Amino acid sequence: MIGGGAKVGNFGVLILCILSGLTVGYFVGNLCSKVEFLSWMNYAGSFGLDQPFQLNLGVIWFSVQIKFNITLAAILGLLCGIFLYKRI
Repeated sequence: MIGGGAKVGNFGVLILCILSGLTVGYFVGNLCSKVEFLSWMNYAGSFGLDQPFQLNLGVIWFSVQIKFNITLAAILGLLCGIFLYKRI
């Protein structure tokens, strides 16, 4: 299994680049919302669970709610993160 760790490491770097790009893009979108001609970059689409999913097993109780708020700037940041990963 020589080289098996390199694939896992590369996948981790890819995930890190994607999450970094999404985060930076989201903050850039928030900054652009204050500028009139760039406010379109903060246009968002929201999807996910409105009500949390709950599971009560008596001893253990789970409650999960996932909601995504994706802006156009975050998508551009995601693409920049993937481009950065390919350059590394």
